[in-house]
Amino acid sequence: MTKRKDRFVHYRLSEADFERFHEHAEKLELAPSEYLRYMIRIPVKTGEGSGKVVALDTKTMSQIYGELVRWDHHYNQAVHVLNTIALFASRSGNNIDYFVEQLERANRNLEDVRAGEHDVENKIRKLDGTTLVGSR
Repeated sequence: MTKRKDRFVHYRLSEADFERFHEHAEKLELAPSEYLRYMIRIPVKTGEGSGKVVALDTKTMSQIYGELVRWDHHYNQAVHVLNTIALFASRSGNNIDYFVEQLERANRNLEDVRAGEHDVENKIRKLDGTTLVGSR
């Protein structure tokens, strides 16, 4: 159940600050009230956080999470293939074509993981220069 929000904040802003406030909220796809609540939660003292503020929106987080799940899937498939190869090799399997095919499959899965790693790295780099409030 959502807590009631029955407190009001009233303040005066210059036209430029008012527009900036609404532009920032819109850019983050937040209602102005949501944006204000997020800004209020930013730690102001050393010790409450690491000293840096990183704002991650839910869209970015779900993209990163989805990519990590995909990595896990491909990694598990690659490990399964390698275990299968090890099992057949230990039982003196002589079918070289089968081993080559399985190794290629494992390599494809690992290449997918590497490609996804670069996607996530680029998204995180893009977030690196982003601050919710203020400047560096």
